[in-house]
Amino acid sequence: MLPPPAFLSRQVESSRVFFFDAPNGADFQVRCGGLERCRPDYRIKRQGFPWFLLEFVHGGRGSLVIDGAEATLKSGVFFLYGPGVPHRIVSDPDKPLVKYFVGFSGEGAADFLARHELAPGMVSQCLKAEPIRRAFDTLVERGSRNSKYSQALCAATVQQLLLMCREDAVVAGSTDTRAFATFSRAKKAIEDGFLGFASLEAIATACQLDGPYLCRLFARFHDESPYQFLTRLRMRHAASLLLEGGLSVKDAARATGFADPFHFSRVFKSVHRVPPSRFREAMHAKQPR
Repeated sequence: MLPPPAFLSRQVESSRVFFFDAPNGADFQVRCGGLERCRPDYRIKRQGFPWFLLEFVHGGRGSLVIDGAEATLKSGVFFLYGPGVPHRIVSDPDKPLVKYFVGFSGEGAADFLARHELAPGMVSQCLKAEPIRRAFDTLVERGSRNSKYSQALCAATVQQLLLMCREDAVVAGSTDTRAFATFSRAKKAIEDGFLGFASLEAIATACQLDGPYLCRLFARFHDESPYQFLTRLRMRHAASLLLEGGLSVKDAARATGFADPFHFSRVFKSVHRVPPSRFREAMHAKQPR
């Protein structure tokens, strides 16, 4: 593959990026994509872009001016731009942006956007952001393989992402409600303290909420129950410990609050589709010697 193209920002702490060397002749062509963890000084100002580009904010905050309109960037916000659409993206230095992006082009791409009322310059927000995040992770993983199937798979995934964003789009003001503020507070409490929670009751107590009401909030604004969300965060942390920390399965279980390694293994497999012992062996086998 060629070196990363010049349009990719260097104002990032880290990134997972893929790009394809040349168009494949299809009407709908994916050109690049990835995940960027922006630096506090991240600032982009362009008069347009060579292709259509969809960006989705996973975390942090920032500001956007697109085609003359201003918007606040926060988790769940997506925006679309392309040729002839000026835009400026600025990250909040105290809460730097974490965002996915994908660039695509072709006559079929323009027709697809028009058919589904996705106009360049559009800014909106998705309340249930997790499915979109997972789809972006799939996109980045498949694009990074750069196999003979990658471009076709990525094109299908991008069309799915665009439709998901369109279907779940809400007016940003609809999130400015007491219920959404309560949900956001509870979600952040779980994200910040997931290693200290072992049950729905513990979460509800920490958030000073009734358990059933907490579940209703997650059903309204999220695609997981609070306990499912908690479990996924704990298992993601466990995977990191097994991969990067070199811990044994027993030690990873203890570090994530599981007294019983067998219970830990069952929960880990339910999330990652593979037992932790096999995950650890497979991941470490791929490390360079």
